[in-house]
Amino acid sequence: MTNVYIEKEGAPELPMSLVFWPNYRFEISPKRLFLRDIMAQYKTPFFEVVADPTEADFFAVPYEYFDVADRYPAYLLRVYEKARMAGKKVLLFDYTDYVDRIPEFPAHAVLFRVSVYRHHKQPNELLMPYFVEDLGTRYAIGPKEWKGEPSIGYCGQSDFGTSWRHIRARVKWGLSFLLLLLRFDAKPLVHQRGIFWRKRALAIIKRSELKSDITVRRFYALHQKSGSFNAEEVRATYVENLRANDFSLCVRGDANASQRFYETLSASRIPLFVDTDCVLPLEEIIDYDKVMLRVSWRDLVVFPQKVREFVTKASASDARRIEQDARAVYDEYLRLDRFFSLVFDRNSSPYRDILYTTLPARL
Repeated sequence: MTNVYIEKEGAPELPMSLVFWPNYRFEISPKRLFLRDIMAQYKTPFFEVVADPTEADFFAVPYEYFDVADRYPAYLLRVYEKARMAGKKVLLFDYTDYVDRIPEFPAHAVLFRVSVYRHHKQPNELLMPYFVEDLGTRYAIGPKEWKGEPSIGYCGQSDFGTSWRHIRARVKWGLSFLLLLLRFDAKPLVHQRGIFWRKRALAIIKRSELKSDITVRRFYALHQKSGSFNAEEVRATYVENLRANDFSLCVRGDANASQRFYETLSASRIPLFVDTDCVLPLEEIIDYDKVMLRVSWRDLVVFPQKVREFVTKASASDARRIEQDARAVYDEYLRLDRFFSLVFDRNSSPYRDILYTTLPARL
C-alpha cells in the first residue's frame, strides 16, 4: 500500500476528502443521499497514513484542494515546502464542482480531481472516478437481451423548476460566456452548465423518434433539503429506468463529468455519452469507445443518426458483449480501490513518470 504523510502543524478545520474516509470513518451528512452506503463498500484504506515523513512515499493534503487554497493557503505552502525539502511529491484531491477554476500548484504536486476540461488540463492533474453506488450488484442488474428497437433511458434533473431560475441561469451563462471570450478561451461553449446540455440532448431525442424512456425532474436527486422529496422512491424510479433501457444518456452536471456514467457502467448498460471536452479516468489504458457511444458536443444535432448507425451494425450478441465489457471496465478500473491500486503501481502505472520521478532531497 502507498504510504502518505499528513502534516499536522496548522492543519485546517475542514471536512476531509472522501478519499480518506476509509482511514478515518468521519461522519457523512445524511443530506448527501446514499453516500454513506456508497462509502461502506470500501473497507480498506486506499493509503496508509504514517507518522514519520521519512517513511512516506508522498505527502498528502486530505482536504478538498480548492477549499484549502481559498481558506488556508499558508498550510498548503507549508506542506509544499516540507515535501520539497524531503524530496517527496504532494498528493492533492478535489471532489468539488469547481471545474472552471484553474489550480495553481508547484511541479512536485499532483492533483486528483473528478473533472477538467481537456483544453485546460495540466500534466500533473489526474482524473479520478466519482464514488458511486454499485447499482449492478445492489439491484441485481446485469446484461439484458435486446428485444426489438433498443431504447434510450434518462431519469434526472433537466428542468429549472421556475421561469425565474431559467432566466437567472441564462443571464449568468451570458456573462460567463462573455468573460470566456475576453480570456480567449479555446472552447468557451463547453463551459455551459450541464442542465443546458441535458435539455438540448433530450429535445433532440424527442424530435428524432428514437425509442426513449425519459423522466424529467426539477431537482438534483443526490442531495436533499429537509422533506423535499421521498429519496427511496426517487432512487427506485432512477434504478428501474436504468434497468429497463439499453442506452443511458450521460451528460455533464455542474462539473464537467457525469456520475450517471459510472453508474451506467456498473449496471452493465451502454452510456450515450455527450463529450463536452471531458477527460476520463485512466483513458490511457481503457478503450472507452468499446463500451459506450460517444457524441461530441459539436455533433449533438446528429447523434440520433449515430445511434441508428450503432444499432444497425450491432447484433444482439454484440450488444450483450458490450454490456459485459462495460461492467468489467467498472470492476477492473473504476471502483476507487481498483483505480488507486492501478495508479500507484510503481511498475505499471500509466502515470509512473508523473508520480515516481525521483526528486532531489533539497530542490
